[in-house]
Amino acid sequence: MKKKKNDKMIPPSSVKGEGKKQELILRQMESLGKLGHWEVDFIHQTLHWSEGVFHILEMDPSSMPVDLEKGYLFVHPEDRELATEHMKEVLEKGISYDLECRLVTTTGKVKYVHSLAEVIRNEKNEPMQIVGIFQDITEQREAYQSLLAQELRLSTILQSEPECVKVVSPDGILVEMNPAGLQMIEASNPEDAIGQKVENLVNPADLKFYQSIHHNALQGIKSSTRFRIIGLKGTERWMESTAVPLENQSGEIISVLSVTRDISEKVIAEEKLIRVKRNQEALINGTSDLIWSLDSNFCLIAANKAFLDVMGFLRGALAKEGDSVLIMSQGEAFYEKWKGYYERGLSGESFKTYERFISPITGKEEHREVFFNPIRNAENNITGLACFSKDITDLMAKRMELVASEKRYRALVENGIDVIAILSTEGRAKYVSPSITKVLGYSESDAMHMNLFDFLHPDDVTKITKRLEDVRHIPIGSSLPSHNFRIKHQDGSWRWVESTITNLIDDESIGGIVDNFHDVTERVFQITAIQTQNEKLKAIAWTQSHIVRNPLARIMGLVDLIKLGTLSREEELRSLDHLLESAKELDNIIQDIVLKSQRVIVP
Repeated sequence: MKKKKNDKMIPPSSVKGEGKKQELILRQMESLGKLGHWEVDFIHQTLHWSEGVFHILEMDPSSMPVDLEKGYLFVHPEDRELATEHMKEVLEKGISYDLECRLVTTTGKVKYVHSLAEVIRNEKNEPMQIVGIFQDITEQREAYQSLLAQELRLSTILQSEPECVKVVSPDGILVEMNPAGLQMIEASNPEDAIGQKVENLVNPADLKFYQSIHHNALQGIKSSTRFRIIGLKGTERWMESTAVPLENQSGEIISVLSVTRDISEKVIAEEKLIRVKRNQEALINGTSDLIWSLDSNFCLIAANKAFLDVMGFLRGALAKEGDSVLIMSQGEAFYEKWKGYYERGLSGESFKTYERFISPITGKEEHREVFFNPIRNAENNITGLACFSKDITDLMAKRMELVASEKRYRALVENGIDVIAILSTEGRAKYVSPSITKVLGYSESDAMHMNLFDFLHPDDVTKITKRLEDVRHIPIGSSLPSHNFRIKHQDGSWRWVESTITNLIDDESIGGIVDNFHDVTERVFQITAIQTQNEKLKAIAWTQSHIVRNPLARIMGLVDLIKLGTLSREEELRSLDHLLESAKELDNIIQDIVLKSQRVIVP
């Protein structure tokens, strides 16, 4: 709206013809109602504000007159276009002036005002004047905004609430349900559920439970229950629901508000817990071990069947909770011993004892470990004692067998001719049997601080290194063929040993290379001597065979010559003489061979 610069300053209109009383009443009304009235003269381009307007804008009324341009400056910058356009439509289209906008006071406060006005027109329907009032509605607007914000928060909470929140009419029709509830009943959208009877979703077997809390709510009673629902897609769930009445302003119950949560996992866990508890009871009552607990007065709190049977046998009457666990029927010594055990436990000590006795029930020897542990409450005060008696009769029998077996094994190991050693892959001893002393003269302690290569003959190092490498690549539990090598005795001499190594590197109980070896020095020496003798005999036989051939050849030649029959008597006699000489020579050679053989073979 354009204004002429010369018409900016317009004096306020006077209240002519009105008395002071009416003026005072008007001021009081404007003050109480936070009202102000205003007038705009379009002919003279004048603007008038009442004192109420000045109070709303936090201005001194003496600051009048105010021009139109300055008046528009009090409108919030974001609302000025709205105010201008509305005034234009009022003047041009003839609509009612009804505007809500923000004003900025002289102190910078933002106030909401609601303005109503009437346009006064001439006979040509041209606007001459507009007269209106506006009211400060800041408090109402802020209250409304606060209410909207609160409603938004409540709506957000309701929408994000993980439990099902629903409103049901008195006749059981679903009126409203949050997204969590729609998801629980497997509804794709609200239209699938709103307007339907809730009872249709309840498992028929549990319908009476749901109906009870709905009926209670309609009677003004808050109540809770569990029931199963069957979702729209057929999924069954366990629900826990609390229903309360919803009342109108008159106090009439108009609907039922329910908060329902899915407890399917909880029910499954409870059922599992019940099964576990029953299984535990079956296990506890199915064992020969004794389990019981007592209070500070030595009275039985709880016990398994095995303990009740024993206690009943000793008492000569059926045992039950509340009975004293101190039994006099077995004698004073028995009574005092167990009383001492219980007093130790009730004093705060956790301990175990070993009991060996002849069972009065079976007549057989029994061995038991008995454990005592104090029971404490939340304030850490001792309120009782938990006891557990474990039957270790079979264990003790096996232990004694094991001890006997271990003694036999150790006797064999210590007195055997074989040395058993467990070596690392580098040849360091991890275990050496006591027979090491008998075989090589070293003590177990000395051997444990030595490496195989520390007393291995230098000529055998390469071979043994290769064997330790080879054994690592054969299957666990497999062995390499036995092998002889030389090792230094504690006295400095070299001894031959025969060794068999086995791969048990990955065996958890061994974790190394097992080497079984024994002294074969004498056998090696004997074999060596035999080989030497054989070589000497072979040399003697080869040498003597050439010497034997000469007289033998002569004998054979003379025999052939005589057989021809061409010799004279004299030649035959000479030939026989030569034959006898050759035979004597052969006899001497044979005696020499026998003599040399006797020198080689040790008797």
